[in-house]
Amino acid sequence: MRNILRILILGDPANDSNLITSILDQSELNFQQLTITELNDFKLTLKNFAPDIVLAFCARTNSIGHQALSIVKEAEDQPAFICIVKPEFENEALKLLESGAADYLVEDRLMRLPNAILKAIKERRSATNSKGLTLLQEIPTAIAVLEGKHHIFTFINTFFQQNIGNKAAINKTLKETYEGTKFAFLHEKAEEVYETGKTAIIKEVSTDSSEDAYFNFTIQALRDPAGQISGLVLLGSDVTEQVQYRKEKDLVSHEIEKLLDAVNEGFYLKDVQNNKYLKLSAGCSRIYGYNLDEFHQNPNLWYDVILPEDRYIADRDGEILEKGEKIKSQYRIICQDKSIRWIEIKAVPHLINGQLHTVEGVISDITQWKETEDQIKQAKAVLSEAQKMAQIGNWNFDLIKQELTWSDGLKEIYWADESLVPANEHFDQLIHPDDKLRVEHEVDKLIRLGKNMKTSFRIKNKAGEVKILQGENRIEINKEGITTRLYGTLQDVTSIKVAEDTLKKSEANLRTLLNHTDAAYILVDPQFKIISYSQLAKEIAEFRGHFKELEGNSILDYFAKNKRARLQRIVEDVIKGQNMSYETNVIEKDGSEKWYALKWIGVNDNEHQYRGFILSIKDITEQKNIAKAQNETTSELIRRNKDLEQFTYVVSHNLRAPVANIMGLSDLLTEVESDPVAVSDLLQGLRTSIKNLDTVIKDLNYVLTVKKDAPERMKELVDIQTLIGEIKDSINNLVVSEHMTFEYQLEEEKVYTVRGYLYSIFYNLILNSIKYRQEQLSPRMIIRTYLTGKHLNIVFEDNGKGIDLKKHGSQLFGLYKRFDISVDGKGMGLFMVKTQVEDLGGTIQVKSEPGKGSIFHILLPINDPPTALSLR
Repeated sequence: MRNILRILILGDPANDSNLITSILDQSELNFQQLTITELNDFKLTLKNFAPDIVLAFCARTNSIGHQALSIVKEAEDQPAFICIVKPEFENEALKLLESGAADYLVEDRLMRLPNAILKAIKERRSATNSKGLTLLQEIPTAIAVLEGKHHIFTFINTFFQQNIGNKAAINKTLKETYEGTKFAFLHEKAEEVYETGKTAIIKEVSTDSSEDAYFNFTIQALRDPAGQISGLVLLGSDVTEQVQYRKEKDLVSHEIEKLLDAVNEGFYLKDVQNNKYLKLSAGCSRIYGYNLDEFHQNPNLWYDVILPEDRYIADRDGEILEKGEKIKSQYRIICQDKSIRWIEIKAVPHLINGQLHTVEGVISDITQWKETEDQIKQAKAVLSEAQKMAQIGNWNFDLIKQELTWSDGLKEIYWADESLVPANEHFDQLIHPDDKLRVEHEVDKLIRLGKNMKTSFRIKNKAGEVKILQGENRIEINKEGITTRLYGTLQDVTSIKVAEDTLKKSEANLRTLLNHTDAAYILVDPQFKIISYSQLAKEIAEFRGHFKELEGNSILDYFAKNKRARLQRIVEDVIKGQNMSYETNVIEKDGSEKWYALKWIGVNDNEHQYRGFILSIKDITEQKNIAKAQNETTSELIRRNKDLEQFTYVVSHNLRAPVANIMGLSDLLTEVESDPVAVSDLLQGLRTSIKNLDTVIKDLNYVLTVKKDAPERMKELVDIQTLIGEIKDSINNLVVSEHMTFEYQLEEEKVYTVRGYLYSIFYNLILNSIKYRQEQLSPRMIIRTYLTGKHLNIVFEDNGKGIDLKKHGSQLFGLYKRFDISVDGKGMGLFMVKTQVEDLGGTIQVKSEPGKGSIFHILLPINDPPTALSLR
């Protein structure tokens, strides 16, 4: 017996199989159907498909159905054979019954087909009962046979007993066998099947043996030859793999959806035939500005928001998709906030029978890219003008094509207009005769060595005018090692050279002046070369570790390599006319910190021509230390003021209550002096109030002691795993009795900190997760550590009762603040946690909801000693 009934249909699929399928689909049979039309395929299909039932259409003598019955009778494992005939061939059906067919049905009266199938199966099983029971014991499907209206077990195979229950259930009723267990529902379902004859299917029930094993149950009626229900068959098919696969698939689908929702692009899948979205990612909402519900309500919203003059692009895309071709287009949309954005859409069509069925695609916001593209176009135009104004130009010589190109700026330097088509001859003719041999040598060396190099030479026109050019020559080599391109830049530095000469003449006077100031000064030419500096600048450089001569070297070499990209941008801004000022710090060899104020000042001549810049460096360590001390004092005063407010509250509430009780009890004592019993009661109350007062005073003293000692505590390297182990040992009785479990995800296992503080923080949060656990759950805590920048993240996540932060969030870390009076406590634990975290320079945040546990996220600074001397 199989969990799924296999039915082989031999006939015309266009008519016969549809007729049978429509009847079977209305029944409760759990079946698998296969239809063939050719007798030549029948014998092979009979062997491979192994059907339980063969339904064959029969007509006159020696029809395809007659021949099929002969083949079935010769088979080793004979399925039940039911013939279906038209009314005029009913006599032929009777002959087939005599030849071994299990039953026959007239084509226009097929409603009895499901019962005829079950009856044929039952008779087939009875005929091969002994052999069948042996096979049923071995197959991996749970099978049981129930007899009579009380559903008495008459057969249970081994798989059933091992997976559905190991009880000796033979001759017992279904009800008494499973009463009080998770399978008690089977009795109720069996009653329904026995009463109605309709097959019951119960899906994905987990067994007692393992929560990870799942079964589908099918209960079918067994009928006697008269068609009356005489018993039931209980089938259990193992669907563990399917359930686990579905769960894993759902999990993967969920993760994929989260990923798609997290990226900036929008993803969609649209049913074109029904004009509705099957999938929409959150990116669509971010790009268009409309929420996903608005897209579902109006599937044409994407088209409505296209800028009218761009809609022709979408119309064209629609025609392309209809042809089954992919599209990639860009157009503008009007967002909900009325802003205009550029989007790029890539879509793939899916056709069925030549008709467009669905379209899936991705939408990207390319507004910034479009704006950048426009800016690049503008920048190219501006660059051309800027090169002319700055008397800078670039050139390119393609060695493969033997083609030379110049920028407009370079053409102007060479006394030509933009219409010039440059050639090597034109270049050679203008090189100053005294420099020509050297330039030729430089070009030859450039190609031969394959290294970029700087150049400087003069050019001279027919009128005798001379210009001094400086620049850099570069070379490009392909994968085969062949030089393919020479290119470079040239600048007319004639006026700059004159300015340099003037600058050098005044340098001596300027150096004398700079050496008598409290700041270091460095003078730099337009090529970033240091041309002069004060003695203090030299001393700072040597103290930093720069011992080489400064003059003639690049100002960028004065700083650490990792700072040069930023300095390059600063210098570029100075060249544009901006004076730049900022402060930075540096760690000395002895570990001390120094602060400097830097100023970059551009130098222009009387004609406002850029001639270089001045760098000023002033030691402001003392001012910074004073400011830092003032800030620390202010922060400490603010913290102490908050503490004072907290303690004022405690004194006014927690101290006042026992003091008021003591005063009241004292007054009452004077009134009942003659009553010993009353005096005794009042004295007992007085002792209780005094004890409460003493407790509050001790708590306040403990808190004040912790705060007093905090800044002076010594730090050490603490192993977090060891620390947790010590805490677990100290509360081992609670961990064991409450079955508490821990999970660790420690990316950082050690931290430099105050060990006692860290112990107290971990202890209080772990203890709270036990104290405030959910009664129906064993407490569980996940502890994670990881780094973000210069901070250590410590995360505690539990499955406890949780906290109503909307109601209690503002008072969560207050002294003596308690929100769950069902658990003993003082309300000091979280107060001490926050106090100690802040004393360590950290912060603490909480996420929690009632019934969903709590997450405490602690951020502690990491102050590892620096290992590099650098000017930041």
